[in-house]
Amino acid sequence: MAKTENDLSWSEKKEEVHSSRPIKFLVWLIHFLPSPVMVIIVFLVSAFYFLFSKRARSDSRLYQKTLISYLDSRGIPVSERNIKRVSAYKQIFSFSLCVVEKIQGWSGKTNLDIVDFHEDSVVELKNQLANGKGAYLITAHLGNIDLFRSLALSGQTGVNRKIPIMAIMETNVTAEFNKTMQELNPDVSLNIIPASQIGIETIGTLEDVISQGGLVVIAADRTSINSPERNVVSSFLGQNAEFPYGAFLLPMLLNAPVYYMFATRKRVLMWHSKYNMFVEASSVKTDACPRTERENRIKEMCAEYVKVLEKYCFLYPFQWYNFFNFWKRT
Repeated sequence: MAKTENDLSWSEKKEEVHSSRPIKFLVWLIHFLPSPVMVIIVFLVSAFYFLFSKRARSDSRLYQKTLISYLDSRGIPVSERNIKRVSAYKQIFSFSLCVVEKIQGWSGKTNLDIVDFHEDSVVELKNQLANGKGAYLITAHLGNIDLFRSLALSGQTGVNRKIPIMAIMETNVTAEFNKTMQELNPDVSLNIIPASQIGIETIGTLEDVISQGGLVVIAADRTSINSPERNVVSSFLGQNAEFPYGAFLLPMLLNAPVYYMFATRKRVLMWHSKYNMFVEASSVKTDACPRTERENRIKEMCAEYVKVLEKYCFLYPFQWYNFFNFWKRT
């Protein structure tokens, strides 16, 4: 039986843009048009996407209904929530802004001045990097982590030395967008290892990055393309969901300290909004241990990550950009 759109995993979803021409046109518009005109264009593009992409509407609503139901179950008053009712359009508009801001970031039009850090684990992380010690960053498709990567690759990290960055990500699903960004800035594809290629032969490369005082960065909210069945099941927003086993195994193999990082727009639907950069240290040990203990630590780290992810979904509900049925078991 053929799978319905709702049955597909994230890796089976087709890229919405099948040609690089619309993206190149958007890059041109961002470069030449004044901000007020770009706001109107983003509004119109979002409206078009909302009207003609049933998938985006249904997946956004599913996530938001799940989030609201979970907030209801926890007894959190509506007055204290950042999401009062379901609005697929808000999430789509927020995503459109994120795409524009990614283009601006890789165009070199963004600097560290738009980022606000907080009194969290960022001080610990910066001290560690300043002392030449590396770390493993776990993020998600929430907010705009590409903002951090574009700033870091241009040397803007707030640390007084150039930090080596290695990102583990799957590039095929958004191939046309990535291709255009690479033409815009060759650094886009610099130091990327496709998640599907992670294996024994690449562990040494990641170890080198950590030993050189660099950062290995991965988003842990999408299961592996090649091995979707190799996952950790954890309760997310009140329902069981699958998270990639490898994302939590790697820091154990690398013996690297783990930090959770999220970059979120302060004003969700505001053009040229400043960003919050949040950094939280993991409490799970990553030193050598027996295999049984390692498996327990992997589950513990996944559960910890999910709790942190839930917190930022509560705070920034419309900046979650996983447009697929997140709770559909593979």
